Amino acid sequence: MKKVTIIGAGNVGSHVANALIMRNLAAEIFLIDTNDSFESAQVLDIRDALLFHPFGKIRGADFGDPEISDSDLVIITAGANQVPGETRCNLLERNKKILRDIKISFDSLKKSAIVLLISNPVDILTQVASEIFDLPWGQVFGTGTLLDSARLRWRLAEKLRKNIRNTHGLVLGEHGDSEFVAWSTVLDAGKISPEDQIHIEESVRNEAYEIIEGKGATFFGIAAATAEIVTNIFADSKVVLPVSVPLRGEYDISDIALGVPAIIGSKGVERVVEREINNAEKDQLRSAAQKLKDLLKESCEV
Repeated sequence: MKKVTIIGAGNVGSHVANALIMRNLAAEIFLIDTNDSFESAQVLDIRDALLFHPFGKIRGADFGDPEISDSDLVIITAGANQVPGETRCNLLERNKKILRDIKISFDSLKKSAIVLLISNPVDILTQVASEIFDLPWGQVFGTGTLLDSARLRWRLAEKLRKNIRNTHGLVLGEHGDSEFVAWSTVLDAGKISPEDQIHIEESVRNEAYEIIEGKGATFFGIAAATAEIVTNIFADSKVVLPVSVPLRGEYDISDIALGVPAIIGSKGVERVVEREINNAEKDQLRSAAQKLKDLLKESCEV
């Protein structure tokens, strides 16, 4: 069985664990949290679903457990919660320390391990993690704009009156305020008026803030997105998903992680797919990259 360690048993971590169990993956999940009693309660609650999804296993763990160092996949959800009105970038200072502490807490990780970042701001933390964790390129990446693209596609499905599986389109760039819909990738974009395109893009960009304002955190969507990534890693599917990956010259961008389409397989990100996007979208992507680079330069010390 594959071994998956999820760090953080809160709303996101527990929903990710449950989503993986619901996928019926042949995986043993280890859930780690600083609150032992809370961790135990979450594990018991999720175990109650095993009768209906019998291929998975889950238990609580500590960083000292030998199984943790043998993890095939480490999912980092731990981090300070985003509060109403707070941008993802404001979370940086609090969350980068947590990321360093996580690295220190591992005695070692096998060279084939994959580290998947969910904690926000996910793009910058992915870049930081890629330099902190001693793993090959592509084995440290973030969920990126996959969730944002999912938010786009259900809106396209409603607008175009199509099955969501038959809608196509990508949100690229930062998972945050500078993200943008690459309308050149949207099937049937010509059937959507410019006014509706603006409305859709704004609603996609602001959805997280709306959810946080209403209930304090997002977790159903990101859990489903994470389960999709994990499923395709374990199946070596070679599927293309928009995830946050440190760029090395793709789209003429380097030294920063951004949400871009990439091939997902057994080794994590196998390569970035450089889609044909228009010049305005290229400018938006480069602008997002520069914004994150500036923030990383000003605020981060790796």
